[in-house]
Amino acid sequence: MTPAKQSDDEAQQAPATGIEKLAVAGVHLAAIILQVAAVALVVNAVYRYTVGGGFGVIAEVTRFALLVVVFLGLAGTHLVSGHVQVEIALASLPQRFRDMLEGYVIPVMSGLYLALLGWAGWVATVQMFQSGTTTPSRPAILMWPFAAVVPLGCGLLIVILLVQVFRRVTRRRASGVN
Repeated sequence: MTPAKQSDDEAQQAPATGIEKLAVAGVHLAAIILQVAAVALVVNAVYRYTVGGGFGVIAEVTRFALLVVVFLGLAGTHLVSGHVQVEIALASLPQRFRDMLEGYVIPVMSGLYLALLGWAGWVATVQMFQSGTTTPSRPAILMWPFAAVVPLGCGLLIVILLVQVFRRVTRRRASGVN
């Protein structure tokens, strides 16, 4: 597996839209959250091994921080082609077929999968919100804000995929390619 290379379509994209700027901001926020979680884990470990205690809230929040980091960074990672793909499956295909798969089929299928994942995350968020679900530790932490990041991240990536497919279609029409 290798990092995905930037396609010609992506290299010639229009200037960043508001939604793309939001996705990049999500990556930056995810990086900050990851750094804060890392520092909190170190502080907690030092406290636990020197004093013999530990903060349960740090352990709980840092577990959920991973969920937040993944889904906040999802769309921004896609924008910079930071995802990983298996190229061996595509390498043997004709270039035109590969371009169609990478440019249209994969984004649409990814969008459908993300819609299912996002919907499940939305349902879980609503259920947690309505029931007031909290972590079992003390202090109890509401779980729905962490679950809400799943549909947020999925929705953001779906919009970006749709924008990219729309750009490809309009570029093909403008150039007269069928």
